[in-house]
Formats: sequence, structure tokens, C-alpha cells
Amino acid sequence: MNNSGLYSGNRFRQAILHYLLGRTAQAISSFIFIIWLVRLLSPIDYGAYMVLWGMVEMMAPLSSLGMLEAVRRFLPELAMRGAPSALEWFVRWMTLIRFAIMIIWAALISAFWPDISSWMGFSVPQQDATLVAIGLIITVIGFRYATEMLESLLEQRWSQLIHSLMSIGRLAGVAILVLNGNLSLEKLLWMDLIVSLVCLILAEFLLMRKLRNIQSTGDFYVSAREVFNFAWHMAGVNLLRAVAHPGALRILVARTLGLEVAGMFAFLQQLLLIAGRYLPAKLLANIIRPMLISRYVAGEIDVVKQGMALLWKSNFLIIAICMAALSIAGDDLIALASSGRFMDVGMVMVIMLLGLGATSQGQLVVMIMQIFPYTRQLRYLSILSVITPLAVIIGSSWGLVGVVCGIVLGAWFMNSLSLLWLNYQTGRIQLDWFGTMRGLSVAVFLAAIGWVIEDKFGVWWTLAFVLVAYIPGLMIVKPLNQIDMALLNRGLRRHAGLFLHFTSKSI
Repeated sequence: MNNSGLYSGNRFRQAILHYLLGRTAQAISSFIFIIWLVRLLSPIDYGAYMVLWGMVEMMAPLSSLGMLEAVRRFLPELAMRGAPSALEWFVRWMTLIRFAIMIIWAALISAFWPDISSWMGFSVPQQDATLVAIGLIITVIGFRYATEMLESLLEQRWSQLIHSLMSIGRLAGVAILVLNGNLSLEKLLWMDLIVSLVCLILAEFLLMRKLRNIQSTGDFYVSAREVFNFAWHMAGVNLLRAVAHPGALRILVARTLGLEVAGMFAFLQQLLLIAGRYLPAKLLANIIRPMLISRYVAGEIDVVKQGMALLWKSNFLIIAICMAALSIAGDDLIALASSGRFMDVGMVMVIMLLGLGATSQGQLVVMIMQIFPYTRQLRYLSILSVITPLAVIIGSSWGLVGVVCGIVLGAWFMNSLSLLWLNYQTGRIQLDWFGTMRGLSVAVFLAAIGWVIEDKFGVWWTLAFVLVAYIPGLMIVKPLNQIDMALLNRGLRRHAGLFLHFTSKSI
């Protein structure tokens, strides 16, 4: 049986639908969870809680050692044309090794927890109450690893169901704790552990069921040596980039500026991460990656380049309007979301959005370099990641603004060099600078109008005008080109007609 239908256009479109529905549910529940929790916990406990989750998030690249990237790279190819039992063998061993690594990391952190938590600024009662958070390293990262495998098989329905269960389950858990009147930092972490354990069990069950349904008579094998070499190169990338991971930066802020400032930084960071999930390069990565791998295997290199160029442009267009909106109403929006706890930080959020532009493009570059593959070169380029934590430490002398500026400068420097190298190495990726600049000019123009009329019409009416006017503005300047439209037609078929209004007649 040939499994090339796993990555057909029809399954691609179904995956997009399930993905968008799941992400919408997660965004709503995550946003409610964040703005509710900041009202319930004391500033010091909120900062500690967010730093702990930063530690868990940081452990994802530290415990991966290139294995997650190897799964993303080889699983679609094995599913499509692998020999009998090759896929099952690959998944079984990768899962066992990954769990072994996570258990070792959890044991090491547990052994040194008093020293680690004290270094992060936790009080003695907080150190005792937060030991349970170490279990999240296994359960949270474990269920995400299983869902990544499901997504590599374009099983977005089950993957997004599990992710939604995690975010909605956490929200329901907080509601139960509040109703019982015993919400505390320790109880909150126990609730997270229980919900993530349920998600882990469900994800593993659905993954095993999916693998049993894939029967292949192909002849493709991926050798242990090939997997090891790929993972080895990416392990260096993971370890180097972990020092600039959002979780690591949250811990650095706690160390340099204290837990309360770390809580404010984490609150802004979480809002930014929610928004960042809806940038095309992030939103569609786990759907588009297996599709691009299948095109690369088929020898359609130009399609891979065109896919990157379109994602690169769409990222900029979305970030531009977000920055325009926050430059007008950032202070009011953050104050409203935090119930007045965090004031006058709108400009900090605008600067962080600028950094999101760099990191989102960096994620795109990493994905393409894995596909081609340029993993060894990616490891060398990732050495530049150490610039970011150094910039944070230096910038902390000027408070949170200095920290954020350091993060943004480090991210743009590293990712710009990586993009320049990739563009040169692949024989030139045709990035549509003119179309991108036309779209950016609309956002800048609307922001300028907003600053002029804000005093007369008020913040909220001005914000509404800027957001609503952006769409017709893009229809006028038409940032997409014919190559973009051809690629959209190929993936979306009849649904691509909507984008004709944004497409110029030029190539």
C-alpha cells in the first residue's frame, strides 16, 4: 500500500481546518487563564509560577538533543514510502530515548532543586511548594512530543484536541480551586501535573492507534546512523538556542530584576506568544513542514523556496499591523488585560513585537535548513544565540526596557545573518521585498493617522479604525504576487480565491 495519500491536498486542507479550530479554542482558553491568574495570585507567587513554566518550556530544547527535529524530518518520509515496520521501529526507539533523557533531566534538577530555586529568587516556602513542578518536565514535554508525531502524520484533529484539552483543563482546574477556596501556588502546580498527565496518556494512545493503521510496502529505510547524524547536528542547535529561549530569558529576568518584574515580563511574553502562534510561519509550520518535505523528496525544490518566501512575507504583514495597533493603544490594552497591575508598558510590548518578527523568521529559516538539509551549518550559526542572554544581562542595568531591547537586538542580528546565509546557499530565495514594503507602508500610514486623531476620537475608536482600515489598505497596495497566488491555488484550491483581492498582476 502506498501512503502518499497521507499528504494529499485534501488531507492538507482538512488539517488546516482542524488546526485553526483547535488553535482558536487554545487561544481563547489560554488568554482567559492568563488574565484570570494574574488577578488571583500575589505578584511574587505569579512571578514564581511563570518562571517555573519558563523552566519547563526551556527544557523542551534541552531535552530534545535533536530528536524532535529528527522526528519532524524523517517521520513524513517513512510514513509515505517506508518499508514494513520501519515507521514503528523509528517511533518506538525515538520515544523511549526521549523519555529516558527527560527522566534524567528531571532527576538532576530534583537533586539540586534547593540551589536552583534559590538562584532564581524563590523563598524557602516557595522552594518546598514548587518541587512538584519538576514532574511537568516529563508530562508536558512528553505529551507535546507525541502530538508532534501526530502532526507529522497530518493528524491535526487529534493533536489539536489534546492541546485544547490541556489549556481548557488548566482553566477548569483553576475554576475548581477558586470555588473550593484553596488556590495556592502548590495546588496550582499539582493541577497542571494532573492535566498534563491525562494529555500524555491520551496522546500516546492515539499515536499508537494511528501507527497501527498505516501499512506500507515501500522499501525506504532510514538508518540509525543517519538519524544520529541529523540529531547530533540539531542537538548543538538546541543547546545553543536554549540560552535564548523565552523560558531562559524569563529566568534571567527573575535573576537580574526579581520575581515581580519577571512576572510582568512573563505576562507580556505570554500575550506575545499567543499572538505569535498565529503568525503563518508558526501557525502552519507543523502542517506545511511535512508537505514541504514531501515536495523536497519529489525534487520540487522551487516549491519549497516559494513556500518559505510566502510565509516570510505574511509574517511581516501581520506583525506590522499589530505594532501599529499597540503603538496607539498598548498602554490601555495591557492595563485592561492585567486589571491595572501592569501600567505604562505599551511601548515595551511594541519593542517585544519587533523581536517577535525576528524570532518568527528565525523559526522559518530553521525549518527550511532542516529540510534541505543544512543542519551542520545551522549548528554553527546557532553560536550567535549566546548574544541574546549577554545582551539581557547588560541591558538589565536599564531595567525591563533595557532587557527587552537586548533581546530584540540579539534576535535580529542572529536571524538576519542566518537568512542571508540561507538565501546565498540555496541559489537565491526570491523574497518579495517590494510587496512586503507595500504592506508595511499601509501599517505605518495608519499608525500615523491614529496618532493624529487619537486625542479627538479616543483610543478605542482610533484602534478600531486602524484595524478595520488595514484590510482595504492591503487590497489597494496588493502585497501578494502571482507566484504567491499560484502556491496558494495549489494548496487551497477554490478557497484561494479570497486572496485574489490582495494579489498584484506582477510576478
